[in-house]
Amino acid sequence: MRRHLLIFFLLAFCAVCRTEAYAQGIGLSNLVVDNQEGRVKVRFGVDLKAVDAVREALEKGESLALECKAKLTRKMEYSWNTEVARTEMLSSVILHDGGPFEVILPGGRQEHYRGRDLSLVMKEAWGSMSMDLGGWDKLARGNTYSLTLEIRLVRQDISSWLKGALFFWNFDAVAPVRYQLDFSY
Repeated sequence: MRRHLLIFFLLAFCAVCRTEAYAQGIGLSNLVVDNQEGRVKVRFGVDLKAVDAVREALEKGESLALECKAKLTRKMEYSWNTEVARTEMLSSVILHDGGPFEVILPGGRQEHYRGRDLSLVMKEAWGSMSMDLGGWDKLARGNTYSLTLEIRLVRQDISSWLKGALFFWNFDAVAPVRYQLDFSY
């Protein structure tokens, strides 16, 4: 019992004291919510500044993906916000054997970006992204809304039971970021 408690405190201490130098490893540009053909679209660009950390992880054989989650809520004054729509997107990053880097964007046509310069490939693939949050008719005039966008670079090869058991440990390759945009319609 004492040994288990000691191991738990040691793991908790390591999790709290981890000092990874990711001073804003993921940047966001041009966050826009607009109406395109009757659909609520979120448009943005992702600037991944921790290119060396990504390269090292890929060279170690890790499987990485950019995960973007968007949630649109209607702001309420005297109660909790009401969720209007939610969506997420996963974009894989691959290093081929002795070859180029590749970013695969999700969607109907599965866009691929390849090259030997990881920074350039990520900039081309993630510099201009779009997510669909459903029909514009879900929004009512005269209300205030809040868009929350969470972006993280996840390690895909970590099992879910390990993530659950070590819930206090950050398994992301780059520290996640969260952005919020409030607007009135």
